[in-house]
Amino acid sequence: MATQLEPKEEELRERVIERVARVVAERRLETPAVVFLESSRPLTFFAGQGALFALPVLGAFMPAKDVEALSRVLDSEETLDMLIARIETMAQERDARRADK
Repeated sequence: MATQLEPKEEELRERVIERVARVVAERRLETPAVVFLESSRPLTFFAGQGALFALPVLGAFMPAKDVEALSRVLDSEETLDMLIARIETMAQERDARRADK
C-alpha cells in the first residue's frame, strides 16, 4: 500500500533518497547497504516512529513539522524501494564513468 504524501513530504523524500544514495555510491557500499535495507524492510514502521521519538533532539535542528514529515517518509516501504533503486542506479553510473576512462 502506497503512503499518500503531501508535496512537501514528497520533496523531502526525494532529497533524503538522493543524499543517502550519493553517500553510499561514493563510498562503494551499495552491496552492504542494499542487504541492510532489504533485511530491515519489516522494520520500516519503527524507523518512522524513531524519528518521532527523537523529535526533542531533532527539533533543535529542524522544525517539528519537518520531523513529522520525515517520520511519514521513513515509514514507507515505497521509500525503501526507491532508495534501493537509486543506490543501484548511482553505482551503475559510477562504474560506467570509470569504464569510460
